[in-house]
Amino acid sequence: MNSYGKILHKEIAVKKLFKDAYIESSVQYNIIEVTNKDGIALISGVDFSNKKKLFEFNSEIGVKSDEHLIKLHFSLDGSYSYQPMSHIKYLVQIPENHCNMFYYPTTEGRDVFLSSNAKVFEVYIKPDLLQKLMGSDYESLFGKLQEAITNSNSFVLWDKSKFIPPQLRGKINEIIQCPYKGPIRKRYLESKLTVLLIDFLKDRHTAKISNNNVKLLNSDYLALVKVEAHIRQNLKNSLKILDLAEIAGFNTTKLKRDFKKVYGVTVFKYITALRMEEAKSLILQEGATIAFAAYEVGYANPQHFTTAFKRTMGYLPSELKPANK
Repeated sequence: MNSYGKILHKEIAVKKLFKDAYIESSVQYNIIEVTNKDGIALISGVDFSNKKKLFEFNSEIGVKSDEHLIKLHFSLDGSYSYQPMSHIKYLVQIPENHCNMFYYPTTEGRDVFLSSNAKVFEVYIKPDLLQKLMGSDYESLFGKLQEAITNSNSFVLWDKSKFIPPQLRGKINEIIQCPYKGPIRKRYLESKLTVLLIDFLKDRHTAKISNNNVKLLNSDYLALVKVEAHIRQNLKNSLKILDLAEIAGFNTTKLKRDFKKVYGVTVFKYITALRMEEAKSLILQEGATIAFAAYEVGYANPQHFTTAFKRTMGYLPSELKPANK
């Protein structure tokens, strides 16, 4: 690895970061993308205090902040880790399609991107806002975080980062794909960020998983991660339980049982949820027709897709289209 003095640096000036922030000027988000071109890793979405939009780098970025912050990190594509310089044993590892939240009393650390192609969604929060958002639930949910802040200790929400549920990923996409400009954009994003934060902080979509003591061999867990990645990368194709079991090296019974333990739903429901979120993104972001979106997520019959979408999302895909179209 590069020495700290030779890697790219970004400096977070909290006053500047929250200048145009959301929710009582205490929440800001950022999107970082890493792409590989001709064998060279390039990064965008990071402010290195100069006018360039794209930077060549070698996986690591030194990070400094003039105040302590809480960070929610979502690895949408590729894997990521963070290591504070003065607390090196508190390495936070966030694999692809996983998320976590952390706080460090130190203001100097290192972002490491473990893939030449990556996309992350990160949210910075001022600590004082959490108590307002959580209300009476704050002490029971985040007593350990408050204790860490009070005693200037490090805090990581989960020892092992959790996967991003399709519903939560859908909320992130709605923020990234915000269709509005001007004053309405700020109101829209404040609303979407509030819902995202509350769902994440109260662990709404992963509470069942988090509260269960899932006992699996690490090799079995990694096999399930491999299956989940295959599902996300092949939504357009036929995804059969027998084929997925072969990828995992399990029999079908073990795959179905252990997948539900880790992801909280059956394999079939997980695939359907991912397909519907992807279709929604295609319709909203790219203006795709319902028939095209259906085909892109593996449905040859648009009517079958519409039925599945309504059952999963609670409304018809046609409701995503403007009334005049």
